[in-house]
Amino acid sequence: MRIDDTEIHLWQLEQGDFELSSLQKECLAWLTNSELKRFQRFQFDRDRKQLLLGRVLMRIALSSYDRSVAPASWDFTHNDYGKPSISEEQNSASLYFNLSHSAEKVVLAVSRFKDIGVDVECARKPRRVEAIAQRFFSDLEATQLLSLPEDQQQSRFYDLWTLKEAYIKACGMGLAIPLQHFSYGFAGDDRLTIEFDARRNDVESTWQFWQLSAGPDFTLAVAAKTGEEGLVKSLSGWRLVDLDKFLEQQVHVIRSK
Repeated sequence: MRIDDTEIHLWQLEQGDFELSSLQKECLAWLTNSELKRFQRFQFDRDRKQLLLGRVLMRIALSSYDRSVAPASWDFTHNDYGKPSISEEQNSASLYFNLSHSAEKVVLAVSRFKDIGVDVECARKPRRVEAIAQRFFSDLEATQLLSLPEDQQQSRFYDLWTLKEAYIKACGMGLAIPLQHFSYGFAGDDRLTIEFDARRNDVESTWQFWQLSAGPDFTLAVAAKTGEEGLVKSLSGWRLVDLDKFLEQQVHVIRSK
C-alpha cells in the first residue's frame, strides 16, 4: 500500500464482521500492557470488542504501508493529552493516524500530515440539542443551529459535533481546546467554512475539512492541517472484513473546505 503527500486514507470496519472469541485468540497479544489492563477492566463484551478492534484496525492498516513491521510489533508514543503516534524509531515512512469509533463502526484516518483527526458518531442517538449547543458551541453556531426547523437540528448538531471533534483531535489536545473558540459555517450544499477567534491563535487557510458519507445513521468528519496550499487532492477508503482481507471502498464527500 502506498500513500503520498496529497492523500488521506480512511480505513473502516463493522464490529458485526468479527467474533470476539476469535479476536482474543489471534490478537489479544497485540495489546500493550496498559491496553490489556483497560480491556480486562471492561465489564461488557461490546466494550472489549470495540477496544480490541480499534487496535487491530490501526495495526493492520499501518503494516499495509510498512511491511517490515508486523501488526503486533508496532510501538506507539503518546503526547501530553494522550494522542498516540508511531514511535520515532519505527516511523521512517512518516505516517500519522487518528482513530474514532461509535456504536458498530470503527474508522481510522492515515496520512503524512502530522495534524490529522477523524470523528465518527452514531447520529440516531437523540441528543439534547439546545442545551449542548448553548454550552459547547460558539454563539454563531448555536444561533444558526437553533434557527433551523426542529426536524433538521439533530442532523446539523452531529455535523458540527464531528467537525469540532475532528479538529481538536487533529490538534492533539482534545477538549483542552474550548469548542467555543472556533466556528463552522455551511456555505451552500457542499462547502464548509471555519473561523477561529483570537483566543485560538490558528489560521483558517492552513486547514482542510471534510464531511463524508458513513452509511445510514452515522456522521463522519476529517480534519487535516495541510498548510497554506491545501495539499490533499484525494481521499481513498478501505473496509477491513477479516484479519487478512480488506476491500476498497468509495469515499463520498458531502462537504469540504
